[in-house]
Amino acid sequence: MRRVIAPSPDSPSSQAVGVDFDETLMLVDRGWMDGQVYGEPIPGAIEALRLLAAHRAVFVYTARHRRFHEAVARWVTRHSGLATRVNDDPDRAYWTERGEILVTNLKLGAACYICDKAVHFDGDWTGTLPIVTRAIGLDRADGRVPA
Repeated sequence: MRRVIAPSPDSPSSQAVGVDFDETLMLVDRGWMDGQVYGEPIPGAIEALRLLAAHRAVFVYTARHRRFHEAVARWVTRHSGLATRVNDDPDRAYWTERGEILVTNLKLGAACYICDKAVHFDGDWTGTLPIVTRAIGLDRADGRVPA
């Protein structure tokens, strides 16, 4: 059974939800394309983002370079109607502001993360490690990681 992480004034990370951008909010069906922000929303993503933003602080995180963050913020606003802000604080540890979505490349404190590449860890490495080794190809008979 999972523990419910209720927002608490003395725990800034409990107040936020982190949502990955590529392949979680935005479909990337034509590849990287020099970092262009071109895709359509993943079905259900915008409705989910609006629901989360109505109840928690939300930040969208991306591995994209900062030069693409304004484009990510515009995409989020265009598709969701939600206000966005690009993170300008390299030392930020938390995002607790409701009513505005933060776009960042930092892994901020959060009650949870939503990501297409995530592997859930529930305290048991014997169950988690096989999932990770399979995901990165270490379970192949030849023991070689694919290029």
